Amino acid sequence: MALTAERELIQVAPVSQPALLTVDDLFERWAAYNADKRARNTIKRYRASFRSLAAFARRRDARSLNADDLFAWAERRRDFEGVSPRAINKNDLVAVSSVLQWATGRSGGRILPDNPARGLSLDEPRVVAQRERTFREHEITAILRAASAVVQEHDNITRSAARRWCPWLAAYSGARIAELTSLVRQDVRIDGGAPVMDIRITKTGEPRTVPLHNHLIEQGFLRFVEASEVGPLFFDFKRHKANAETSPAEQQAKAVAKWVRATVKLDPGVDPNHGWRHTFKTRALGAGIEERLRDAITGHRVASVGRRYETPSLSMLSDAMNRFPAYNIH
Repeated sequence: MALTAERELIQVAPVSQPALLTVDDLFERWAAYNADKRARNTIKRYRASFRSLAAFARRRDARSLNADDLFAWAERRRDFEGVSPRAINKNDLVAVSSVLQWATGRSGGRILPDNPARGLSLDEPRVVAQRERTFREHEITAILRAASAVVQEHDNITRSAARRWCPWLAAYSGARIAELTSLVRQDVRIDGGAPVMDIRITKTGEPRTVPLHNHLIEQGFLRFVEASEVGPLFFDFKRHKANAETSPAEQQAKAVAKWVRATVKLDPGVDPNHGWRHTFKTRALGAGIEERLRDAITGHRVASVGRRYETPSLSMLSDAMNRFPAYNIH
């Protein structure tokens, strides 16, 4: 009889509930696991999305969120935070789905039975582009002339250096401006007789080496580098908060964009920084530089598995850069 009662007690004993797992907690678990697997910029972008989701969910357990909750958050992101549906679909919902999918797998501890963000998206209004994304000839001339006219500011040397050289470096490489503002003195070097720059901080986390165009050398870029102090070429750590979420290089890249737009009265339909990626690839295409080399220089991912086996040599990239036409702004 006593044994039966004990069994009954065991059967009706309440099951202890797992500790609260907030949205922030879930993201930090994912970020810690992926610290050496994902690009730093990817983790940073995802964190911004999860900060918004955490504010929406408050102290609710992340395991209780369903598809309706996430869709309501996406709508709030659109209607109250002013984020475009395209950006929400491309950035926020991709970030959330990626983290929740991880939480359903072995590496995530299988803390979720399924991924409620899978397949979610907002309707996107049809957007008709007002113009091409490449710079027009008069815009190229105006930006590069403005950059060439920059005079060194003795009270802010790195700011004037970024304005002077980053537009030109972007024009001759298609690199993202934040990749260029991240350059340090030792990233510019001679390799096999060819001047190159090692772009280490990239959107994808994959570094690349890009030959320098002869026109940059003629303008004195190497002399500028040689005269610079060891460390960052285009920003000064002392001018930026040590724990700021946005890196000094990214802050300087945004400052360059703001300066370009204001200085040359740039058409709002074209991006003052990213426009160089479109312009470089378009001019390289016109110069007969093959797609694989264009992608290698700009850091675009290759289109097929087979092409991943093809790694252009530095001499191939240098030959391609020699064929890239110089900008004539006179």
